[in-house]
Amino acid sequence: MADTIVDFLMTLGRNENPRLKDLPGWARGTIRVDIQGDGRTERWFVTLQKGKARVSRVGPEPKAVVCGHRLVFDRMARGEAKFSPSFFRNDLAVEGDLRLADAFGRMLFPGPPSAQHPREFTRKEAARHDRKNHQHPGR
Repeated sequence: MADTIVDFLMTLGRNENPRLKDLPGWARGTIRVDIQGDGRTERWFVTLQKGKARVSRVGPEPKAVVCGHRLVFDRMARGEAKFSPSFFRNDLAVEGDLRLADAFGRMLFPGPPSAQHPREFTRKEAARHDRKNHQHPGR
């Protein structure tokens, strides 16, 4: 898991994010990520296409712009904050194609560090339940 938004973007640009393959087919286009902090704005361009991402500091006209403070993006990169709640709290601003920005934010950023996939959680709980029911009484 990335520690900062820049680490996250670099990993994404190397197509090392396993969630890229889960993006819906319609999630194509360029998103400009404006990272604010220290009195300046860093611009990154993320182009999504067919389960791949290209990340650069310059890019074509974006379909969507996601803007926020570096601390918010860093928290998202570590899985400590989620895209939608950050957007609804006005920690992030989105211009343009909200659907594309939402797919970028919800699908590609990691979940909380302690999160488990629902299937894995169910499998573990079922195994725990089976062990508990197979214990002999009185022992």
